Amino acid sequence: MQVLSKVIRLDLQYSSQQSHLYQRQTCYLAPFFHEEALHFAKRILAYLSLFELKPELAKQDPLGKQPDLFLRDFDQHFRLWCQVDLPNDKQLLRASHQSDQVLLVPDSADFHRAQLMIKGLSNVRLFELTSEQLNEFCSMLKGHMQLSIWREDNVLIITDGQQQLELLVACLGTEPNHTLYQRPSTFTSKH
Repeated sequence: MQVLSKVIRLDLQYSSQQSHLYQRQTCYLAPFFHEEALHFAKRILAYLSLFELKPELAKQDPLGKQPDLFLRDFDQHFRLWCQVDLPNDKQLLRASHQSDQVLLVPDSADFHRAQLMIKGLSNVRLFELTSEQLNEFCSMLKGHMQLSIWREDNVLIITDGQQQLELLVACLGTEPNHTLYQRPSTFTSKH
């Protein structure tokens, strides 16, 4: 299913007690031309998971040659390269060489293949999003989204006022918890 809106308004309220970040922000997100809802959901969930690092979303479909989300330093060197679709081996090696950290966001179906791909690449991590999480977040997608996010330790609680989704925060190699393997999640719907 494709994302029907050309531009999505996201009113975001983010709260994190441990980092003392309490922020309200409105941003406008443009799905890529012909982007599927599940792909868009993966990009937004990766963005929300990395929110405190202030990542940038790619403005056009990178087609595997550029990251979907990224962090750059003042010299335009990639500090973080995040890709939501699994790249081929050549693209993964290029990303690994061009960036300090690489984050791949496989879904459950691609997770084992991703584990095999990253062997021997010390700066590449995985952040799995389950099919259940993706489908539930897709049900929150609207032309005007209003999300409240609470970070408690390494868990994000995302709600649109009617539904609630919990997921682990993507941890990079520079953080105490070096794993990005994401398994537990819960989703509740308020009526």
